[in-house]
Amino acid sequence: MTRREGLGLLLAAGAGMALAEPVAGQAVTWPRTLVDALQRSVRIAAPPQRIVTVFPSNVEILFALGLADRVVAIGGRVRHPPEALGKPSVGGALGYSPEAVAAYRPDLLVLTPSHQTAFGLVEPFTRAGVPVLMLAHPDLPSVLRNIALVGQATGAEAQAERLGGQMLQQLEAVRARWHGVPPRSVYLETAAAERGAFQTIGRGHYADDALAWAGGRNVFSDLNGSQQVSAEAIAVRDPEVIISLQAVPKPAASIAARPGWQHLRAVRDGRVVVLERGHKLIPGPRQIEAVLDYARALHPERFA
Repeated sequence: MTRREGLGLLLAAGAGMALAEPVAGQAVTWPRTLVDALQRSVRIAAPPQRIVTVFPSNVEILFALGLADRVVAIGGRVRHPPEALGKPSVGGALGYSPEAVAAYRPDLLVLTPSHQTAFGLVEPFTRAGVPVLMLAHPDLPSVLRNIALVGQATGAEAQAERLGGQMLQQLEAVRARWHGVPPRSVYLETAAAERGAFQTIGRGHYADDALAWAGGRNVFSDLNGSQQVSAEAIAVRDPEVIISLQAVPKPAASIAARPGWQHLRAVRDGRVVVLERGHKLIPGPRQIEAVLDYARALHPERFA
């Protein structure tokens, strides 16, 4: 089975498993029961018209599915799409007030487990009979499953199928460009501190999956999730390519100038690439753009 076929099956499985009792050969009607990322059964009585969503990736999914008019409020730290910035904000890193959310009379909440401050919304709204859909994103296929699940929760199945299909086609197009050459070992730096501590990702993180689709082999794939590593650990792994994600990109020479880094293979070979962080650490539809950017950094000769 190819990786593309596997992703397609995962997307189909996510769609099939999310519905509690689909009827063969018939369109699923309302009410419907879905199973979310926490394996909770979520009953939705009718297509939601007043949605509150927390976490940037969830906002991007809803807007990508053409549901902007149904979103009445969003969580903090959202920067995309631009039209989302006009929506009222119901909280942020410091927490979310159930009373503030209730003021928008939501008939669906879309949250994510990694946003710990949003957990305080689950119990009161579930008790009040308002469906709360939890989305998780441990890998790239889960982003596709999230799109399918939101499509089912809102009655936007056709839009979700179209978006998921487009993303699969784009992923395959990127992989086709570098196919035939070995994956290059890569260190993905998501943050750097002055004291010599560096942030990266390991397995169980959607960016690890994105690197693989881009033709990379993550040198820290033996670690789990987001991790802090030392310069010594990076030197031991000695990656062929260094990709640094920065909010405001600085010249690649600033990385090469770090004490001792001139000995790294990536630095010696001139394979240090600085990319704007932006959407690359947001597990939504724009992960496809992240894969393309990684592929260009890893295999520039194939993306001239």
